[in-house]
Amino acid sequence: MLDFSIGSAAFGALLLIMPLLMNIKKEWRQYIFVVVNIIVFVLTLKSVYAGILAVLWIVTPYLVAPLLVQESEHSISRFIKPLFYVCMLVGFLYLMHYDWIIIFKKLPYFAALKFLGLSYLLFREVDYTMQYEYLKEMEVRITFVDYLNYVLNFYTIMAGPIMRYEEFVTDFYEEKAPLSGEDVLEQAHRILYGYVKVYVISSFMSWFATYWFGRIDQAGNFLKACIIYLLFAAFNALFIYFNFVGYCDVVAGGAALAGMKLRENFNKPYMARSMSEFWNRHHITLSEWIRDYIYSPVVKQFISGPFKKNLFAGQCAALFVTFLIAGIWHGTNLNYVVYGILEGIGVVIASVRKSKLQKKYGKKGYKEYEKKLPVAIFEHVWTMLYVALSFSFVGYDVIGFLAGKV
Repeated sequence: MLDFSIGSAAFGALLLIMPLLMNIKKEWRQYIFVVVNIIVFVLTLKSVYAGILAVLWIVTPYLVAPLLVQESEHSISRFIKPLFYVCMLVGFLYLMHYDWIIIFKKLPYFAALKFLGLSYLLFREVDYTMQYEYLKEMEVRITFVDYLNYVLNFYTIMAGPIMRYEEFVTDFYEEKAPLSGEDVLEQAHRILYGYVKVYVISSFMSWFATYWFGRIDQAGNFLKACIIYLLFAAFNALFIYFNFVGYCDVVAGGAALAGMKLRENFNKPYMARSMSEFWNRHHITLSEWIRDYIYSPVVKQFISGPFKKNLFAGQCAALFVTFLIAGIWHGTNLNYVVYGILEGIGVVIASVRKSKLQKKYGKKGYKEYEKKLPVAIFEHVWTMLYVALSFSFVGYDVIGFLAGKV
């Protein structure tokens, strides 16, 4: 799933070298970082054409952002902002090459055009352009070098955590006390443990998941097939967690040694008791991003339009749409569409259930109800089963497998 694309050994060496490079001279810090970020990014490009496309993809939002906030008497100016984001979205869909979007099958496409971190580049560019006016008003530092460091930050370009521009720049230039020996050992331990999670624990989980996935069609009856599928789904869910959290540990520890702080992306997600709680604990920065840039505008449209007379239904519909889009963002085949649908349904069920229980018991009674051990066990088991089943569509062609059995 996740991999250190420039080579694990090279990436590990870079984590050790960066703290030294970043402390050569304080006033050179941002320039050293941008040079390293550009070199890392260029080394991952598959062709010259991909490089040209990447430059356009990265530089255009920086140049366009000031134009998006300019007021004009011309009516055409009202369409510049939505047109820009539509073009970004279409370009992203084309470069990702979603195989279930029929029109893309008829267009010429070269896999070599895809470049590292495309999905996360999009997130950063949307944040920068959407927040540009606010950044100017708050006098947040904006330079091309800072923008490149934010967008191309090699620590987070592959899989996050997703930082906001203001957050990144503020932290980058904040005066920090030198790390103590204890701090260095703590971060080194986090990096080492992260590598163990990625290359040892998650590798075992992946092996077991693949093993059980291959055994499903050998089951003698439906019940046995369901049990084997649950085993596959459970190991796959554990693989996804350890692989991702291990990666985050490695980059967070490395960034800390270089004087940068990354957001924590996980908070014991497999201890959650509902799908809503799960997404507040799992890939936290993604949850916050989709809340701000997908859910908020969608729910505003819904409750001011078709769901004007039923606000809760509008909120539930917006949640479903949000998680469907998030699921589709995760991958390019139909398995991820199903994944998004399942995540949306799970979060909506959790919201409806909580609403009904609060109406039945009241807020105080609901809190007492949640404290009951049987309730806690039921909610936890149900949530983990649902997470495992929905995550089974991530990384494995479950739809293709099922289609072959029909």
